[in-house]
Amino acid sequence: MNNPIKLIAFDLDGTVLNSEKKITERTLAAIHNAFSAGIYIIPATGRQFHEIPQPVKDIPPPFIIANNGVQVYKMPEKNLELSKQLETSAALSLLHELRNFKGMIFGAYDTIGAFDSKGRGFEEGITGRIRAANAWANYPLADIESLIRDGKRFVKLVMIFEDLSERRRALDAFLLRKDFYVTYFADNNIEIMPAGANKGKALEFVAKKLGIDMKNVMALGDSDNDKDMILEAGLGVAMGNAAEELKAVADEITLDCEQDGAALAIEKALAF
Repeated sequence: MNNPIKLIAFDLDGTVLNSEKKITERTLAAIHNAFSAGIYIIPATGRQFHEIPQPVKDIPPPFIIANNGVQVYKMPEKNLELSKQLETSAALSLLHELRNFKGMIFGAYDTIGAFDSKGRGFEEGITGRIRAANAWANYPLADIESLIRDGKRFVKLVMIFEDLSERRRALDAFLLRKDFYVTYFADNNIEIMPAGANKGKALEFVAKKLGIDMKNVMALGDSDNDKDMILEAGLGVAMGNAAEELKAVADEITLDCEQDGAALAIEKALAF
């Protein structure tokens, strides 16, 4: 390792959280040891801010990157330092396009979100089945188009699919678009955000705020939505359970999230 690590950014699900959505004692200890060594700790997740586990917030990180880099919160004040939103006309156009596919549409705005009560996914019962299977009943059903027209500024629209061939069709339709940033965190979803918004850009924003060169940053992740920060960091580490496309661009590959791969990578960084 040529450059000392001064900042560690990590994804949550599939990275520091295992398949049970828990952070193990070893991983949490490694993170706290890094913090004690003077290294900045930055969670960088596709989750909304309120969905971040309290043990992660308690580290304490100086910033939290949420919603795949669309939002950056300064801690502990919880001030929104960076927020990119879909323009009203773009959000409406995107929503109308997504409603042509068979899947559940979720929209995130402010610090909350809603499931769309219109479109093929809702009409065919897909929305209800996916919500029930994932215990997402806390998020309301709403006509997202009406929310947009009422002035709600959405930061991203997400679609989750039962039929993976339908997901492939949607991904092909959006992946090469230049007017949005398209990514995914699992093989059954797509996430569409404002152009230029991603974890890599958000991590650069945070590093600049902290006065740290990107060559002194380590980033850990497992999914396509981690690719930009893996590429931007001086040391990009892919989990053993990461997508092959992510492993191909990473500098190093650690063990999977069931084997404390994130802890191993952090411990290795601290050893230098």
